[in-house]
Amino acid sequence: MFIRLYFLLPNEAQAQKLIPDLINYGINKKNIHAILRNNPDSSLPASTKWQQMDISQQIEKYAWNSNLIIFFIALTSLVVFLFSGMNLAAIASLIVMAITFIMGNVFAMLVPKIHLNEFEHALNHGEVLLMIDTLKKNSAEIEAKITRNHPAAIAGGSCWTINAMGI
Repeated sequence: MFIRLYFLLPNEAQAQKLIPDLINYGINKKNIHAILRNNPDSSLPASTKWQQMDISQQIEKYAWNSNLIIFFIALTSLVVFLFSGMNLAAIASLIVMAITFIMGNVFAMLVPKIHLNEFEHALNHGEVLLMIDTLKKNSAEIEAKITRNHPAAIAGGSCWTINAMGI
């Protein structure tokens, strides 16, 4: 699984200095994405349209709402089945409710979530957001190297990414 690390840099020049180091750390250039509001013709690695739209936030919202709908359908079914005397069906409803509850808990507690709206103010003031996709096992090491070697880079957190879909 890939993790996306977010770093804010004060300007494009600072971001340009970080790119060669990222490549030396083993990050493929196609896994580096920059978002700039003030310079659309930048030479920094461009982010995709989906990354700029923060499609991952929409996917999370859809998954969360779907999970809630399934839970409440199972809850309604449980009540109906209990009053109908269909105990086996009621047990199946309880199992579905437990699964959706566990999935919701995992999603809410364990999946890291960072979204572009958290960086809007900085981007509007000319800062550069670098999104770096790396394997989960390497993410802490990469973040430590960036923080140590580039004090101007401010760590903005990490979240999941679907690298193959350009999200």
